[in-house]
Amino acid sequence: MLLEKVKIKTHLSLNLWIGLLSLFHLLGVNSLAGSNQASSSSSNSNFLEKAQKRAASRWTLSEWLAQKEKSKLMDMWLAMNSPSPYEFMLGAANNNYEKIATETPLQKQTIYSFQSLAYAKNFGIGIEYDNKTPENSYDLSGLLNLRLLGNSIQNTSLQIHLGQRTRKITTDTQSFLIRNTLGQISLQIYLTPYFGVNSFYRAYQPYEDQTLGKVTGKLVSYSIFIDFKILRVFGEWYSDTQTVDSTSLASPLLPSETKINGIKTGIQFYF
Repeated sequence: MLLEKVKIKTHLSLNLWIGLLSLFHLLGVNSLAGSNQASSSSSNSNFLEKAQKRAASRWTLSEWLAQKEKSKLMDMWLAMNSPSPYEFMLGAANNNYEKIATETPLQKQTIYSFQSLAYAKNFGIGIEYDNKTPENSYDLSGLLNLRLLGNSIQNTSLQIHLGQRTRKITTDTQSFLIRNTLGQISLQIYLTPYFGVNSFYRAYQPYEDQTLGKVTGKLVSYSIFIDFKILRVFGEWYSDTQTVDSTSLASPLLPSETKINGIKTGIQFYF
């Protein structure tokens, strides 16, 4: 009887251990399976991310053609909306001035002047004409212009100019042509979008004439202006000095110095 009880207890203990071992084995298998599944899922996620990155950076012919067409359309838009590199200006003015010359009385005159400019980007040419009919003379100047600062003739700018002025003087007996090479520097400043100031200094190089002697001079100008789109209204004060060195001549035909101080008012059109 006692032996049978011992066998029963031993049998129950063995069954308990076998059950516990089975449970531990089942839990371990499930845990390993979950770990393998997580590892597999993470690996698949990395592969997918790499594939997406490669797809995002992939070069295709269709995308290149689309970008080329887009760039072409942008270039066309810029060409249509960019300002033209060519600029033009036409102007006319009324000049009231006083002429002060050595050994001659003070003279007051009214004359007319005309001006034109043409630019291609920063390079331009200019023509100026002063009709001095009361004095039987005229001035005709041609200039080559270089814009150092600024992007248009209707903007703040700094320029240098080279050219020639031809001054025709007619006396009772004959006429003279004085051709002075000139150099000029000019500065234009806009104080507001439609109002500004302009100034320049011009130096005339000596011109030798056997009858007149050596002729030099200078021109200084200060002006204010108001822009109305393509129209400009301006007022200008200027001083034009001509010096004649005729000491080697027996009878000089022109005064040794002639100074003209005047006020110029006019309009200019910009295209």
